Amino acid sequence: MAACRSLLSACFTGSARREYSYEKCIIMHHRPKVKRSQKFFSHLAPRGGRSVCCPACGAHRAGAIRRRVTRGRIVLAGYLQLPRTVYLLCVGTLINRAGAFLVPFLTLYVVVRLGRNEADATLGMGAFGIGALAAALVGGHLADHLGRRATMVIALAGSAAMMMVISFLDRFELLLGAIVLLAFVAEMYRPAASAMIADLTTPSQRPAAYGLMYVTVNLGAAIAPLVGGLLARYSFRLLFWLDAFSSATYAVLILWLVGETLHRVGGDSSAAGQTAEQPPAEAAVSIAEAARHIARDTAFLRFLSATLLVAIVYVQSFSTLPLQMKSLGMGPDVYGRIIAINGGLIVLLQILVTAGVQRFERARMLALAAAVTAVGFALQAAAVTGWHFAACVTIWTAGEMIQSPLVPSVVTDLAPRRMRGRYFGLLSMCFAGGNSLAAPLGGQVLSRFGAAALWLACGVIALTGALLYLSLRGPLARVKRPT
Repeated sequence: MAACRSLLSACFTGSARREYSYEKCIIMHHRPKVKRSQKFFSHLAPRGGRSVCCPACGAHRAGAIRRRVTRGRIVLAGYLQLPRTVYLLCVGTLINRAGAFLVPFLTLYVVVRLGRNEADATLGMGAFGIGALAAALVGGHLADHLGRRATMVIALAGSAAMMMVISFLDRFELLLGAIVLLAFVAEMYRPAASAMIADLTTPSQRPAAYGLMYVTVNLGAAIAPLVGGLLARYSFRLLFWLDAFSSATYAVLILWLVGETLHRVGGDSSAAGQTAEQPPAEAAVSIAEAARHIARDTAFLRFLSATLLVAIVYVQSFSTLPLQMKSLGMGPDVYGRIIAINGGLIVLLQILVTAGVQRFERARMLALAAAVTAVGFALQAAAVTGWHFAACVTIWTAGEMIQSPLVPSVVTDLAPRRMRGRYFGLLSMCFAGGNSLAAPLGGQVLSRFGAAALWLACGVIALTGALLYLSLRGPLARVKRPT
């Protein structure tokens, strides 16, 4: 036993460890007759593994590596076993989002190209939000009646056509009207795409499918500002043409490779034998009955209020943040590189963050996400260099990564089975409402009171959302989560 103790000490010293050979390890610790040595080293053994694990031979290290590899395979397995159409939708979404230049550079276009002030520039974002509000309702209705594929093709082709029209508009009033129509047509794609993924996947596959789509969206969102920032220095019209081309390419991809899924059920046992002849259960609930139920669901209304407040803050990253950076002498290319940090971090870390936050109480995690967001945006009041803004973007991106996987699961658990579509429609309206409200209000605050007042107000708004999320601890704890 004394020899084993001295050998263990030698194993943790640099030179002695190098001199200690595998053969000595076998002789000293892995012979059946060395019972006391085996007992001495048993505390180093991996769970479910060998009772003997010597630090010199690396058995413990190998066991830990095997466990990490196994966990990694389990995490990745859900993303590698999805239906082929889900991957096609992700590829198309990547193409479309990588060419989505209008929203990140709309305010700069209005100021630089049309010569309007900051308040007018943010009206464009508000107009986009108004169109998106209507699209959230109409797009879902068309997806359930006309079909997912047809709705997506109409939305993408219409978006490409409207983008070409916008590229030739020089009057601000006409531009606002065109942006409303563009948002109305383009945003009808979202509920149809979400419904198609639900049609194609089983309940156990859906978290991975929607997670993969979220990562794809943000990968495209990381590419678009980088490319758009460079192109905007030469021609805004070229930005709009490339945006139209990316939407048209995705529409052709859907027409060529994707089939209709309206009457398909992706193995969901909750569908209870739904067929093409049987309408979905949501049709049994009238609009008036649904409105009365939602009005009585105070927990869901508090959740929507908190989500709306956080969405109002997030929208400032695309509406007023580029205007503040421009006032500090930073061009569109600098803004593009900095805002690309958001998408890049999500692409790299979102899967790991999602696996981590699901182990904790959701109300606390949502409150933490809103609080981190508040800190990130409030610190922008003191930012004066590109590095300062990059640090702030990193902080509030952490809040976004914590929040994004939890919001859909909360809506799913709070919604009655027959009203999930309506509940998710209201969630979409929350984000669209954040666009329509936040951009004009932010522009007014920025032009009248300055950047410091704007970002400190964003911090207060996000903290209010954190308190509302925290008030949901009781209701969410009482919800029986599906297995």
